[in-house]
Amino acid sequence: MHRSVSHLSRTTFRYLRQIPSSHHSTSSLPPINTSSFNYYNRIQRATFFSSVGFIRPYPHSSSYSRVFKPGIATATALASGTLFYYFYCNNNNSHKRLGILPFLKVCYAEAESKLSVLPISAFSSSTPSGTIAELTDDESRVAMRAKSNEELLLALLVYGLCSVPILVDMAPHIISIAESLHLQGPLFWIIKRTVFDHFCGGETPDECAHCMERLAQSGINVILDLSVEADLHLDAKKPPKTQGYYPHQEHRADVTVEMIKECLRTAAKGREHCGDTFGAFAAVKVTAFAPPELLLRLNQVLVQMDQAFDAWQRGDGKIDAEGLEQMVQYVLPPVHSENQEKQRQEILSRIDALDRIETAQLFDLQGKNRDVWWSTHEYNRENTPLTPEELEAYDRMVNRLEIVCSMAHDKHVGIMVDAEQSYFQEAIDHVAMNLQEKYNRRDDKEHTPTVYNTYQMYTKAAQKKLERDVERAKRENFGFAAKLVRGAYMVMERKRAAQLGYPSPIQDTLEDTHDSYNNGVRFLLDKLRERQEATGEPLSSTSAPVVFMVASHNRESVMLTIKEMEHHNVLPRSGVVHFGQLYGMQDQLSYTLGKNGYSTYKYLPYGKIDEVMPYLLRRAQENSTMLGGVTKECSLIWQELKDRWAGKAVVVRPKTMTSQATTSSDGITNTTSTPVAEVDVVSNDSATQTTANTV
Repeated sequence: MHRSVSHLSRTTFRYLRQIPSSHHSTSSLPPINTSSFNYYNRIQRATFFSSVGFIRPYPHSSSYSRVFKPGIATATALASGTLFYYFYCNNNNSHKRLGILPFLKVCYAEAESKLSVLPISAFSSSTPSGTIAELTDDESRVAMRAKSNEELLLALLVYGLCSVPILVDMAPHIISIAESLHLQGPLFWIIKRTVFDHFCGGETPDECAHCMERLAQSGINVILDLSVEADLHLDAKKPPKTQGYYPHQEHRADVTVEMIKECLRTAAKGREHCGDTFGAFAAVKVTAFAPPELLLRLNQVLVQMDQAFDAWQRGDGKIDAEGLEQMVQYVLPPVHSENQEKQRQEILSRIDALDRIETAQLFDLQGKNRDVWWSTHEYNRENTPLTPEELEAYDRMVNRLEIVCSMAHDKHVGIMVDAEQSYFQEAIDHVAMNLQEKYNRRDDKEHTPTVYNTYQMYTKAAQKKLERDVERAKRENFGFAAKLVRGAYMVMERKRAAQLGYPSPIQDTLEDTHDSYNNGVRFLLDKLRERQEATGEPLSSTSAPVVFMVASHNRESVMLTIKEMEHHNVLPRSGVVHFGQLYGMQDQLSYTLGKNGYSTYKYLPYGKIDEVMPYLLRRAQENSTMLGGVTKECSLIWQELKDRWAGKAVVVRPKTMTSQATTSSDGITNTTSTPVAEVDVVSNDSATQTTANTV
């Protein structure tokens, strides 16, 4: 509510500024530049700080204090409007001549319109300890009461199906058999009305709009995800060499760019509709922007460079010119001219020693010296790490990603770069960090970080990557933005490692994974603490060196984050720490966090059912153990349904916006949009339900 009220005072000022100057000269009212406006500006500053939830030092005080809670912000903003009303209406009924009453009515109507789309968290105050108490309440039904009977029954059905291990294991084979018998149509019809409806928002971005609006009313934002994935088994048939290496995949990537543009437009519309309280995001998979074979080749090159650094570094974490010459000889393409050899030697001769980050920058495929290191005339893949055609394909991939990121940046929509299989991940990290360097500039105060990279903390190398990338962001002055997940490819990764005979990249035990994840959260929050101690300034998403999302279904990790945020004085509404869960899973976490004012997101995939199938299978396979343990949640759902049928419960379901036009006594027509909450009131003596509308 406090954001809407601060909007009221800003709107009041805007309309008062529109009063013709001739009116000032014909009345004894104060001019615009009097001290009254200085007082108004002081009110505005206080209202602003209350609306964003900052902590700000009082003048002449070394201690920090919270300024103006939302209730005081309400009174402050109303006072600012009333102040100017009396200033301009104190003589000869001048308010009628100047039309101040219509102005104020418009201000209040506009503020009320903004107020109507705020989530429930805007109307309640909470504490970290209170939030944790709600999260630990195993009897909480906060999520269930925002859903219809049909949605709860569907959840029971899906949880039941996913709790049958043999069905989960056989699902890929059942789909394969159905496709071979041309029976995928009936099978997909069943899947679409069960598992798909529970875990996905729809087949198009527009179909997701209804989910976005309903979640926003519960204080939950959305990460839209076009579920288009590629893997090495796709497009196995080789195209003719005259068409290049990857013609079919390149065409598919171009089509994907256009589809993601539509996703960004939908996300931006959601942000505009829900105002400042809605943080728009779209998720992308780099494998959708390039042929998977190219990413595999690029990944191999980057891994070889990292291994070469470890082999030839001199023992103190740095590599000298001699070691770099070894890397050039064994990893990079052979020289194709004397001039290229001369350029390489000139660069190496100026180098004393480089650490890992500086070495990666030296050989960066998007760096200024790319042609010196990577240009080649060798078209045989066996004789060069990347052929000229592969370098061109790499450039096309980067161009596609920059088209998407540039559009997202302009529309103030965030981009979540998803993690994928380990044999792609080094290439994905390379691309994502270069995009962050371009679109997360800390000297750009008009934008929050645009590009987020994902870190799979169940991998053994995750913590080292996290520390390395935070350091790089600090050196190059861009905002480090991350999404921390445990990981979704464990079964696949371990199977591949066993088949190819290399050590599994996954942590050995579940406890190791938990420790890795929680240590990653502590590390990033510690960086935020260091920032506050160094500057003495409050954190915000435009100035913080780190912003990140705790994307976890693990209740202990979520509670740990809340405790650490309180310990480090990181406010829930500061915009630097977000929480995320998958749509259709762990709703108690999401709805409780949203209710208590924490920045909370649901990962909402959409797409054609055959394209979304890999995502659905992964949800079942990787989470079957967790879904099999939702006996308590199923029990609560069943109890909620029984209470409704017995007339003991009331369910509130926010619906879409409705427009209402009203005409004031002054002849001014005001149109406001208000959310209509549908309330099902169940009668004890009747099996029928009556529906009432309430604002």
